[in-house]
Amino acid sequence: MKRHSISSWGLALTICLALSSCNLPTPTDLPTCTEGQLQAPIDLDPDGEWIVLDPAVALVLQWGYPETTCTPDFFEVYVWTGLEPATPGMTGRVNYDDAYSPGVWMLIWPVLLEPGNTYYWRVYPGLETGPGPDVDGPNTRAHFFTGPVCTDDGAMQPVDLISPEDDITVAPDDEITFAWDDPTSCLVDGLFEIDFHRSPTSPRVYGIPILQTVYTTTPAEIGLEECTRYYWRIKTDPSGPPEEPFSDFRTFFVQPPGVICPLVDLRIPPAAIARLNLNCRSGPGPAYHIDDTFFAGASAPIVGRNPESTWWYILSPNLNIHCWVWGEQVDIEGEVGEVQVVEVGPPPTDEPTNEPPPQINCAQYTDSQSCGANPACLWESYLTTQGGQCVNR
Repeated sequence: MKRHSISSWGLALTICLALSSCNLPTPTDLPTCTEGQLQAPIDLDPDGEWIVLDPAVALVLQWGYPETTCTPDFFEVYVWTGLEPATPGMTGRVNYDDAYSPGVWMLIWPVLLEPGNTYYWRVYPGLETGPGPDVDGPNTRAHFFTGPVCTDDGAMQPVDLISPEDDITVAPDDEITFAWDDPTSCLVDGLFEIDFHRSPTSPRVYGIPILQTVYTTTPAEIGLEECTRYYWRIKTDPSGPPEEPFSDFRTFFVQPPGVICPLVDLRIPPAAIARLNLNCRSGPGPAYHIDDTFFAGASAPIVGRNPESTWWYILSPNLNIHCWVWGEQVDIEGEVGEVQVVEVGPPPTDEPTNEPPPQINCAQYTDSQSCGANPACLWESYLTTQGGQCVNR
């Protein structure tokens, strides 16, 4: 039973006539290959990280085939976006004898592509065997992108996660295919990033920048720990502002085969370690007053966080008070997944009051040195005798 396929010879001939320069196909005298003699196609075009095509123009696919002493009967091609389908919904077929030019075959894909997506395509040689399925040989995959490229950061949307399913368990050497659908109608001008966290509120522990919307790896390959649950999500354009859209979180648990992971809570209480002398403020931001200094090398328990987990509420060891430090300048020890969000009011406005400034009693200073140390006071020397007096300016 053959898959639904599309004949490309009429389309190819139309292009040849339009271009007015084309080597029309001629039959070959080589024998037909056996299944074991089939080879993977080569020189797929388009293919590359920086190839962005106009989706309003029909997609033209080209490929070659290694030098051979026998020939396949045909080539079959399919195109997809997102996860590769187990069974392609539509394929295109080109007879081996219908070469576009010597050693080059071509197919015009009959369906226009969607804008702003990663596309993949695969081509393989085949043999017609009569009744029953045709024989497929080794294949080659390529990918490209469709424009237009985004010019407005505000146009970028959170992606929709496709794979893997939420809350799965994998072995360290199991392959995981991360895949997502980007609903943005333009192509992200930059990268996506797969972010891994130990909890939805903890800092990222690992990130993978990627141009495509599918990535396959193993936990061991990227250094993830055994007997650990990881939360992952996709950030759109990680080189953009920190508020760029994020997807929802999904989780997976890394468990080696035959190993029973401990059920006891081995987490270390969260603590912040200052990398340098830091201001410890009354709220999470530079607009709040400085209440203490968190000295370089000091460690302090973390008791709260702001919603973005960019500031930590600590018990400062200097004055033994609670205050806020900036997360970019501290190292985190232990698990912060259970740290609660602490709500803080707006920062003070420091508006001036109508109350008169306090009066300074400059007469309390009996020498010129102590008098001059107060900018509100002035030392007046006596004209007839030695000494003087301290007066208010």
